[in-house]
Formats: sequence, structure tokens, C-alpha cells
Amino acid sequence: MKMIRQPFFRRLYKVLASTSMFIALTTPLTPCLLQAADSVPEQSAPASLKTGDQYGGGKVAFLFQPGEAGYVEGQTHGLIAATADLGNGTTWSKAVTLCKEYRGGGFSDWRLPSKEELNRLYINKTLIGGFKERHFYWSGTQSDKNDAWDQSFRTGICNLGYKLDNNYVRAVRPF
Repeated sequence: MKMIRQPFFRRLYKVLASTSMFIALTTPLTPCLLQAADSVPEQSAPASLKTGDQYGGGKVAFLFQPGEAGYVEGQTHGLIAATADLGNGTTWSKAVTLCKEYRGGGFSDWRLPSKEELNRLYINKTLIGGFKERHFYWSGTQSDKNDAWDQSFRTGICNLGYKLDNNYVRAVRPF
């Protein structure tokens, strides 16, 4: 499997963060939007993959479907979630750092999921496994210098969380 250089994902993250800012400011608190990443790596994964399968250093969190951004006809792409939480609850800033430093499966392109991707993790939490259902998880989608979106894995409700709150962290990477 071809590994993509990290600077590409930094640029992708900036684009997604600016797009997500508009979405975050115009979206009701519940439910979260479902929106796939705008870009995916060039190499396709095996067509037999399904949500919950071990692949690419974690578990397949979701696969892009026809009509979704990131879908490429005849190819398999989606999002991988780390197999376990990083830490036991932390601030948003530390969550960003934990994801950047994570090297699951030997990959270095791990990051916090966007608000929309976090909701997809919530929807598929049983297939992915290992989530703390009575806790909130951080997304990488910021509202302002003090707040970022988080989501309850008990109720599915999305909120603006104060960045100094302690929430759980699950790293993701596109494939």
C-alpha cells in the first residue's frame, strides 16, 4: 500500500477545516451532518473490504458510496479509525497532538476526524468497537479559538465543546 506524504494531509485538513467552519456555523446541533472527505489517496483498497474490517493500521470506519464526495467508481476508498482511543480524555489541543504523533500500522497521516466523520464513527461504533459510550469525543472541526465540535457516543448529540474540556480521542486516516 502506498503511503502518502504528510504535507498533503496538512493541506487537505486546512481545506476541510475551513469548509467545516461554514458547515458548523450553519448547522443545527443535532443530528450531525454526514459528509465524506473531499479527497482520497490515489491507490484503491481491496473491493472486498467492509466496515469494521482490519485494514490500513486500524478498522474500516466507513466506505465512500456512489454520490458521496471521495467516491471513485471501481475503487474502494473510505476512512480508517484507530483500533482504540488515544489516552483517557484530554483537551482539544492535546487531542490534535496525540493524533499527529500516533503511528498505528506504521502510518503517519492520522488526525482528528471532522465533525461529519465523527458522526460516521458514531453511526458505525458497534462495527468499529472500543468506544466509551458514556463520553464525548473530539472532532477536528473548530468553531473559534475556544470551541470545537464534539459528539456524545451515548446519545449522538453534537455540541460545541470548550477546548479545555477533557473528551476522548479516536484518530482517523483516509485510504
